[in-house]
Amino acid sequence: MIPLIKLRENLRFAQELQDMIEVLKGATASQFRSLQQKRKGFEDFKIRLEEFLTGLDVSRIAHPFLRGRANLPKAVVMITSDEGFVGGLNAQVVNAGLEQASGADELIVLGERGARYLAEAQSASFTVLPGIGDDITYRRAVALRDLLIGKFLAKKVGSVLIAFPRFLSLTVQRTEVSRVLPCGDIFGSKDGQKIKVFKARDVLIEPTPGKVVDYMVRAWLMQRLYDMLWESKLAECAARIVHLEGSHEEIINSNKKLMHEYFKHLHAKSDKNIREIFASRLKWRGALFEEDNTEIPAG
Repeated sequence: MIPLIKLRENLRFAQELQDMIEVLKGATASQFRSLQQKRKGFEDFKIRLEEFLTGLDVSRIAHPFLRGRANLPKAVVMITSDEGFVGGLNAQVVNAGLEQASGADELIVLGERGARYLAEAQSASFTVLPGIGDDITYRRAVALRDLLIGKFLAKKVGSVLIAFPRFLSLTVQRTEVSRVLPCGDIFGSKDGQKIKVFKARDVLIEPTPGKVVDYMVRAWLMQRLYDMLWESKLAECAARIVHLEGSHEEIINSNKKLMHEYFKHLHAKSDKNIREIFASRLKWRGALFEEDNTEIPAG
């Protein structure tokens, strides 16, 4: 049987843990709302960019961004979180990335926690980049874009895939793997459906079609990576809230059982003390009764 003083210590610790989880849950929910308000989608820019991309015919334009090189290894980028309570989400992202990779492919992971999981999951070497952080800017997206484009144009990799968690709702996050290079399929189509495109002879493209494609792909990739970083951050916060909520419920149930066990032991101890006191009094009264009924011998 656990000593009563030990149960009391466990109960105090469990209550403190419950209070801490409540504070963390509230702080994460506040961070999530703040991130939703801070996110800047630049919807007008994305709409105009998409309109231009879907209307440009690149069938006769030769540019490295438009066609892959199957003979070269892939670069697989995994966007993970350095925050706590999202180990499951990090594992899903890393596993999704590894499913797309072969032994010769180059692995790149954003986040130290994801890097630790990746090191445990496989033995090949990989590149570690800083995690997402709270300050998501175009500058960060541009740095990642330039790194990937540099590897692609240097013919170190033939394609680039990115695994990341997409935020769908507060309770649902979906891990996706998206190919960003080569990206010839972003031209002349929308949602997989071919649309009417303007021909090079119908419009004036300056300075050259190749340079226009180069600029537009860089702009599209910057926006795509920026959106992926935001999706990953929102998914991270949502997953942490769900995890903390589940932990909170488990701790409440555990505390109820611990409280029941504590009062059960307390009542058992009280009952034992009462019975011992009652038995002692009965014994004392019995001794007095025997003393009162003892005959005094004749002298």
